[in-house]
Amino acid sequence: MRPSTSSVSELLPRLPLFAGLTWEQLTVISSGSHVRTVGRGSVLFHQGDPVRGFFFVLRGQVQLTVSAADGAEKVLEIVQAGESFGEAVVFEGISYPVTATVLVGTELLSVSGTAVLALLDRDPSFARRMLANMAVRLRRLVGDVESYSLRTSEQQVIGYLLHRTDEETDGRVREIVLPAAKHTLASRLNLTPETFSRTLQGLSADGLISVRGRRITLHDTVRLAARLEWR
Repeated sequence: MRPSTSSVSELLPRLPLFAGLTWEQLTVISSGSHVRTVGRGSVLFHQGDPVRGFFFVLRGQVQLTVSAADGAEKVLEIVQAGESFGEAVVFEGISYPVTATVLVGTELLSVSGTAVLALLDRDPSFARRMLANMAVRLRRLVGDVESYSLRTSEQQVIGYLLHRTDEETDGRVREIVLPAAKHTLASRLNLTPETFSRTLQGLSADGLISVRGRRITLHDTVRLAARLEWR
């Protein structure tokens, strides 16, 4: 069920991109926005579909993938609660370059591209916000490319595990829960599922981690960080 425009207007100021906007500006955005709940496996849009707008994940997870001509699929990103996706293509307005698939039951805020472009025409300061938001995502993608190019498979996995602990490397035991299936995370890290599993097994054999399904205990983040720096 679609909430009233007023309830969307109350939600928008709590999102960093829209925080601080005037009531008039929020009205423009809310006129083309709605909240929707979608189930696991639902496809929000396919690669090549016309652009309608972008999305905030309020609860749940969304996987962004690209497909090759031979049907092979690569996971580019797993979007978590509090994050957004699809902003950049609103400017282009042609088609989505990825497929967005819901991994678990997810609540989304869908924002109309038309409404966003209308506000951009009126308010240059909002354009700067949009550009800053996209710059953060670009920096993350550059970091991914650097990781794929310069790190071993072990370093990629360790880097991901430490990132899940907010980069805390004080040596204390920490426990994390992988946000998606291992084969999905392997694709995200540009590894085969076999390499990802073998790397986890190697770290476990060295006493650095313990693996129980998706739950991973990091026994010594200092030693893990030292492995990350090896070349």
